[in-house]
Formats: sequence, C-alpha cells, structure tokens
Amino acid sequence: MTGSPAKEEDDATRWWQAYCLAENDDVDELRHRADAGDDHARRQLASWLGDRGRAQEALTLIRPLADTDDDLADLWLARWLAECDEAGELRQRAHAGDDHALLELADWLKWQHQLDELRELIGAEDGQVWQRLALWRSVQGDLDVLRVLADMGDDDARGRLARWLARRGDVDELRRRAESGDEHARRQLADPPAE
Repeated sequence: MTGSPAKEEDDATRWWQAYCLAENDDVDELRHRADAGDDHARRQLASWLGDRGRAQEALTLIRPLADTDDDLADLWLARWLAECDEAGELRQRAHAGDDHALLELADWLKWQHQLDELRELIGAEDGQVWQRLALWRSVQGDLDVLRVLADMGDDDARGRLARWLARRGDVDELRRRAESGDEHARRQLADPPAE
C-alpha cells in the first residue's frame, strides 16, 4: 500500500533536495538535515563521504538505516565494511541472513586469500549459503576460488578451472583432478586446446 500523493511528493522532493545538496558538495546542510531525521539526506551524505574515501564516517551514518532493513543501506554498509576490513561485522550480518554482507564477505575472504574460511563459509548452513552465492560463484575467475568451488562440487567451476589449467599447460593438476573423477579435467586431457 502506498502513501498519499502529497506524502509521496514530499518524499520525492526531499530526495531531490538531498541529491542536489550532495552534487553541490553542501555537506553542512546535508549533515543538518540528516541530524534532523531526513533519511534521504543521511543516505546522500553517507554516499558523499564514501565516494571521498571516508568509509568509516559513512559507516556510522548508514548503519542505523541498515539496521531497519533498508536494502540500499544494507548494500552500502556491506561494501564499506569490506573496504574498512570490518570482517567481524560482515560475518555477523552474513550469518544473520544479509545477502549483501554475504557477497562482500566472500569477496573479502577471496582478496585476503583466506580460502579455508571461504570454503567453510560456502559449505555452511546445509547448502543455504551455496545457493545464496549462486551468482557470485558464476562470475568467479580467480583460479584459487575456482579450485575451492570445484572441490566443493560446483560443476561450472570444474569446467572453467579445467579450461584454465589446460590453457596454462598445468597437466599435473589436470591429471590429479581427472583421477579424482573430474570429467572436465578428463576431457581437457583428451582434447587439449590448440596452441
């Protein structure tokens, strides 16, 4: 159910004003409006700060909105938590069901080369995390992450890993994977890519 047309117009006006204030770098007015309870100003100020490398300040501003299940605030909070290496809060939010935090945590673990923890994260909760990370898994091109995903049974990752290993000429790993039952590795060994 939507609000009254007047309320929606007021909301749109406040959004536009906050947007314009941010575009014009009028941070004092944005801060004043955010302090007075204007969530649009709060979002715009947080975004302005985040865009200028002031993620810790942005975190402080956006966290209250994220705590009210504001999806955009959840997304920004997760990104800034990862940027600020706030892995503890990312883990907490991911385990509480925040998909934005889960994706950022998976990426953070990848970039920190914490592949054992990534493996534990992906294998947790009876496959629920596996499903929630479906899109993330599909775009991974990092060989170490592909290995983790392939070892966990991701058939797409097995195929992409086998192709990468064949291109790189890593016959030893292809053989190990083929011997352990990986059909993709077996096919790459049987039909190596043309030079």
